[in-house]
Amino acid sequence: MSDAPLPARYYPPGGDAHGHPVRLAWDDGSLLILRDDGPGLRVPQHALTVEARGFNHEQWALSWPQDDSAHLLMVADRDIAPLKRVAPGLFQVGEQHRRAGRRRLGAGLALLVLLPLVLAGLLLLFLDPVVDRVVDHIPPEVEQQIGAVVLARTRAEGPLIEDGPAHAALQAIATRLARPGEKLDFYLAQRPTINAFAAPGGVVVVHSALLKEARSAEEVAGVLAHEIAHVELRHSMHQLARAAGLRLIVAALFGDYGTLGGWAAQLGELKFSRDAEREADLRALDRLAETGIDPQGLLAFFETLSRQEGADGLRPPALFSTHPATAERIEALRAVLARRPQSAAQAIGIDWQNVRTALAAP
Repeated sequence: MSDAPLPARYYPPGGDAHGHPVRLAWDDGSLLILRDDGPGLRVPQHALTVEARGFNHEQWALSWPQDDSAHLLMVADRDIAPLKRVAPGLFQVGEQHRRAGRRRLGAGLALLVLLPLVLAGLLLLFLDPVVDRVVDHIPPEVEQQIGAVVLARTRAEGPLIEDGPAHAALQAIATRLARPGEKLDFYLAQRPTINAFAAPGGVVVVHSALLKEARSAEEVAGVLAHEIAHVELRHSMHQLARAAGLRLIVAALFGDYGTLGGWAAQLGELKFSRDAEREADLRALDRLAETGIDPQGLLAFFETLSRQEGADGLRPPALFSTHPATAERIEALRAVLARRPQSAAQAIGIDWQNVRTALAAP
């Protein structure tokens, strides 16, 4: 063993709970305990029990029975190496327990680090189903209040067209599409972007540029049918809840309409999922067929915008960016329409050139 004895603390039976500083040495198969405040002790190896203790097993406890009492020594792991070299057998079992304990501690610390990541992953995995279940139980009155907030924000952002040929045309198409007792309100916003969006509570906002771009009432009817499908399927409410998380749901349930308004203002920029768009397209075709309007109008409008985008090299219209009408989506519409039996369609009977001319007037 080293010439310099090891520092340790000795806890004799019935002694001070804080222990006494001692020094340890090894001599001929026995542990020598050198005390400054009393006579030294000699403990044979066979009487000693050694255990690793403390956080991360950074201490060693050496104990032995004597005179029906238990004696204890505590030695820091950083100081114990010389004793391990001369009496390795003492520490064999303790080292095994120490390594196993450190593995358990390492696994526990890794779990503590990974647990927030796992919980975050699980939250992302299950958030949509949870949000959907909660949204399904939000009363219609709350949705109508959110729709009112959206309408107020729309009015604040720019003028609405509330009379004239374009307004009358929009209302006529909406009346043709609506079912008896259905709560739907259509508004025409004077905006330069080609867009339309549906808000909770049955509020549908259409930009004037969309009517100017359309070539017929049937094309606008297709777009409106698509937006009505979003209302019917509550896509807007679900998308708002996903974007805002549970904050929006709590705000809705507790009537915090200021918070609702802040999120509702983003409704025109929300992007629906591919599945939601496909579902709304199919539901729109059903409604168009049900009301005797040519379902080809929806496809024709998207094809027109797609051709213009490709020819002009311009950014996609707002309707495309918020409701992505990709080539895949257009092809899907073509395929569905090709499979569906053609039914007799009744023209909406609106002079569309008159509508476009009225919107072009200063």
